[in-house]
Amino acid sequence: MKRKKFAYVVVAVAAAGVTGVAQTKQVVAPPGLQIAGIPFSPGVKAGDLYHIAGTMGTDSGGRIVAGGIEAQTKKALENIGTILKAGGMSYKDVVSANVYLRDMRDFDAMNKVYREVFKTNPPVRATTEADLMLRGGLIEISAIAARPDLERRYINPQGWSTNPLPYSRGIAVGDHIFLAGLVSQNPQTGDALNGDIKVQTKQILENAKILAEAAGFKMSDMVWSRVWLTDPRDFQDMNDIYRTYFGEIPPTRATTRAALASPAYSVEIMLWGVKGPKQRLGDPNPNLSQAIRVGNYVFLAGLTAAGQSLRGDIAGQTAAILTNIQNLFKTAGVDTPNAVTGQVWLSDSRNFSAMNEAYVRVFKSDPPARATVGSQLMSADNLVEIAVIAVK
Repeated sequence: MKRKKFAYVVVAVAAAGVTGVAQTKQVVAPPGLQIAGIPFSPGVKAGDLYHIAGTMGTDSGGRIVAGGIEAQTKKALENIGTILKAGGMSYKDVVSANVYLRDMRDFDAMNKVYREVFKTNPPVRATTEADLMLRGGLIEISAIAARPDLERRYINPQGWSTNPLPYSRGIAVGDHIFLAGLVSQNPQTGDALNGDIKVQTKQILENAKILAEAAGFKMSDMVWSRVWLTDPRDFQDMNDIYRTYFGEIPPTRATTRAALASPAYSVEIMLWGVKGPKQRLGDPNPNLSQAIRVGNYVFLAGLTAAGQSLRGDIAGQTAAILTNIQNLFKTAGVDTPNAVTGQVWLSDSRNFSAMNEAYVRVFKSDPPARATVGSQLMSADNLVEIAVIAVK
């Protein structure tokens, strides 16, 4: 994808860097990590969790550091460390991470630096290829940390192989369970299990079920899912298997195209579960829930907007999605100030500025933490997809 060059200006933020906008939400914005004109918060604390926005290897002036993937990975992680510290946490509190690489060939070099920060009990993680919004940027990392006083259980079922890569397969913390981006592997050996998309999807979800049950969770506890397909033509066949695993209330979900860590894999699936009674909101869909309320959390699926009148209109599609988000929030008893984290996928990163112009009209102040990446969506008519989580 071609990228338009953007001007970035760093905002000077008060030394404390923390503002409260609702009873359970604190926005954390350390100096040098808030970018003027881009509606996101570097960090948002809410309830038991601390959400870290998509963070790149930028200096205090918002410029990508020199030195290639290793230097950018190191700086991105240092910036995340700064956000964590400003929120009273540290690397050891991180339970989940998403790594976006501009070029998957940088996977090994990224891991070399990453494992120096997360040496023991690393967070669960998914690593996928994506277009990034800053020119010259090679990596972006978003993360979730949990309160230090909460007990953590690192899940590796008996008989499973030790993961050689620097991430945990599953972590249970409080009422939450986070599962890594899983691919089709024999869990005893770690070897890839080849097969078509249905075979791979089934193997992934069987492994997810074992991980969940080992921690005392069920697949019906899952409320959030990310699916990455290397070929969008596999979408329906993936759904045929996927929909059979989650019961009457499937998790909210976003599905995009991405290159994965190995060409042996056609699909990767990441899951997040929360214990407690669930309420399903929005339009019925056998493959996913449009919105789920569980406890104080409201999870929204990746939402899109289409139709003849919106074809090719990034501002119109963004506005329509945000209206849908507001309506779903209202049904769930929350409002946009309760949004704590989100993700935006753009089919063309040249639409970044136009999307932000529409986005900021809804998230006017203390916006959620956010990652924005370029990715092919499941329909060619969709220019943007947005998923958000709120906490009341």
